[in-house]
Amino acid sequence: MHEWSIADNLVKLVVKAVEREGLASVSRVVIQVGVLRQVIPESLEMAFSFLAGETAIAGAGLEIEVVPLKARCRDCGAEIREGEFIFICPACGGFDLDILSGKELFIDYIEGEKGRQVSGKQ
Repeated sequence: MHEWSIADNLVKLVVKAVEREGLASVSRVVIQVGVLRQVIPESLEMAFSFLAGETAIAGAGLEIEVVPLKARCRDCGAEIREGEFIFICPACGGFDLDILSGKELFIDYIEGEKGRQVSGKQ
């Protein structure tokens, strides 16, 4: 289950951001995850909550925004959206596709309050 590894790195990045920005608390962390990352949101949320529990971001909520798959055919230029294909262009049958979205995995933003920095184990 790679969600635990993702959550571990996510917690470390957010704790560093809290320290860098001098946040007193973090209420939520919003991330973008593309469908091709094959992340199970519930597993990632559980792992994040567990791993954050002993850090300065304990109690912060994790909001996962799933980014759908979108591609463009290099042969005919058609834009293809999730559900319209399985890596084959429905317009021309081509296999030469550029993935435009669906591989994302990044922190969109961290919501918190400035003030005295919270301390916690990492």
